[in-house]
Amino acid sequence: MDQLLRVITIAVLVGACGQAAAVPDTVPPVPTSTETGAPPAAPQTVPMVFRGLQADVLPEGMTLVALVKGETTVYSEPDGTEVIATIPAQTIVGTDSVLTILEGPVDGWLRVMLPIRPNGSEGWIRAETADLFVVESRIVVDLSDRELTIYRGDKVVLTSPVAIGTSRNPTPTGHFFVTDSVTLTDTSSAWGPNALGLSARSDTITEYRGGDGIVGIHGTNRPGSIGQAASLGCVRLPNDVITEVHRLIPIGTPVTIQP
Repeated sequence: MDQLLRVITIAVLVGACGQAAAVPDTVPPVPTSTETGAPPAAPQTVPMVFRGLQADVLPEGMTLVALVKGETTVYSEPDGTEVIATIPAQTIVGTDSVLTILEGPVDGWLRVMLPIRPNGSEGWIRAETADLFVVESRIVVDLSDRELTIYRGDKVVLTSPVAIGTSRNPTPTGHFFVTDSVTLTDTSSAWGPNALGLSARSDTITEYRGGDGIVGIHGTNRPGSIGQAASLGCVRLPNDVITEVHRLIPIGTPVTIQP
C-alpha cells in the first residue's frame, strides 16, 4: 500500500507540473507535440510508466493511458480470437499512438477506447503491447454554452468560449481523448498556431485532407467566429488560448463533449 501511495503521489506531482518524470531508457518517450509538415518534434517529456497499477485503482480525475509499442491488434474480447482493428504505431501526423484505458490490466489484457468509427468504439489489447502512463488533466466542451474548460482534478485551470460545428456538420458528443498536439508551420492557417487531434470522428464528414473526418480542437484565422456555430465540426479556440492549451495538455487527456 505504501508503494501504491508513493506512485500515486508522484503521478499527482507529474500532472501538476505538466512534465513527466524521467524513466529508464528502455521506455519509449511520448512526444507532446509534433510540427506538421516536418519530422516529429524532439520529445519534451517522457511518461511515468506504471506496472502493477489498474485503471480502477486510480484516484478520481486521473486516467491511465496506454502508449502502444508498435502496430497493435485490437480484439473484441480478451481471448485473442476476433480481431476488430489494428492501431498503427503512429498517428497520421507522426505522434506515437495512445489509447485511453477503460479497464485493466486484467489477466494480461487492457480494455481501451479506440480512435476509430463509430465513436465510442472500444476493444481489448494485450497489456504487453503497451507501456502505461497517467494523465491528471481533462477537457470538457459544453456545446450549449459554447465553452471549453480544462480541469486538473476538481480545479478549473482554463475556461474559454469556442466555436462549434454548424447544424449541417455538428460537433459530435461523447467521451474521447487527445491523440495529437501539434504546432502548425503556417500560423495564419484555418487551424491557427496549434491543434489537438481527438479520437472523435465527424458524423457527416468521412474524409478530410487524408484523415477519417477527425475532429480536433484548434485555433482559427476567423476570430469573429468564436462563440458561433461556424465550423465543420471541430472546436475552435482563440489563438492565444489554443497555444496555452497546447502547452498544458498531454496526449491521452480525456475529452468530454456534451450537448
